[in-house]
Amino acid sequence: MQEIIEWLIGIEDLAGEIYTDLATIFSTDESLHNFVSRLANDETMHFHFMSSALACLHDSPGLAAEILLDQQTIANVETPLKRIQTAINTGKIDRQLILESIYESEHSEWNEIFLYVINALKANCPRFNLIGPSIQNHLRTIADFLENRPEAKEFLAKLEDLSPVWEEKVLVMDDYPPILELVSSLLSKDGAVDTAKHGKEALEKTLRQYYSVIISDIDMPIMDGLEFYEKLKNDHGDVGRRFIFISGSLNQETLAYLKKEKLNYMAKPFQLKDLRQAVHRIIDRNTL
Repeated sequence: MQEIIEWLIGIEDLAGEIYTDLATIFSTDESLHNFVSRLANDETMHFHFMSSALACLHDSPGLAAEILLDQQTIANVETPLKRIQTAINTGKIDRQLILESIYESEHSEWNEIFLYVINALKANCPRFNLIGPSIQNHLRTIADFLENRPEAKEFLAKLEDLSPVWEEKVLVMDDYPPILELVSSLLSKDGAVDTAKHGKEALEKTLRQYYSVIISDIDMPIMDGLEFYEKLKNDHGDVGRRFIFISGSLNQETLAYLKKEKLNYMAKPFQLKDLRQAVHRIIDRNTL
């Protein structure tokens, strides 16, 4: 968790500096100046949130992250920011490029990972309960501004024309809210996602809806992931090819069972890109 928080601190600091520089550059464009100034203030606030998160983590030494930062995820966040930084340093300021890069970075995995950290620390740091809405306001500020800028209209129109990566529905099941929210939020950018907090709730949803991919934790209250799988298998013998199990407690008995059933599984902590790729593989296989 410390590695993730320290990375976020660096990103918030970099973004704050970039937006502050842009505010100076666009001083004669009142609406754009006010927009990037607002973003700079937001990132300064987020920087302090993450600094507080690091202090809180030191008071909660047993808290471990269930995800790992991977190079693809890092690049998705950092590349657009560095593109803006290069434009600033070279004096080659293109308003459309700047706005598109802001959108690209802010709608990467950046804010989902930020919220994951906040949600994971809520129990030990109650002051973080009020931070979530600030992220939503931050993204709403970006969306509202871009909708009214001529330079962004063509770019946003292209985004609206893009079809979802998949039409199928995905079910995500985990009793740990930070992971449930992170995974469902990231995958919902590619298609439709439903969530469940335990096997019983998931089983009820599968009676009403077919899911092309089912991502499930194993250890959960009421009904665990393996029991849920067994019940579903009774009615759908080939359902195993649609499952991805994620767990932080894969003992030898559980591993033997997963291998016997030829089930997909990932150990926590896992990389976000690996989970996305696993989902895409199953969906691609289903469409063959």
